[in-house]
Amino acid sequence: MRKIAGKIFSTPAGVTRPTEEELAQAQRSFDEFEKKINAVAPEDRVKDVSPKVWDDISGTEFDPRRNVAEADHS
Repeated sequence: MRKIAGKIFSTPAGVTRPTEEELAQAQRSFDEFEKKINAVAPEDRVKDVSPKVWDDISGTEFDPRRNVAEADHS
């Protein structure tokens, strides 16, 4: 068990490893998705994505930028 930013991560008991076939299917899905991303012209790609899309700690008490901002206002 490991605790990161207030969330507990553990390996669930009884979960079996994915089969080679399942892993291959997942890889094909990722490859198809990557082709779609690469088909977008560089000038049409999103340049600035909010960290809230991919970052679980952004805007929380664990956000290092928040602690810096709070220190500046002290």
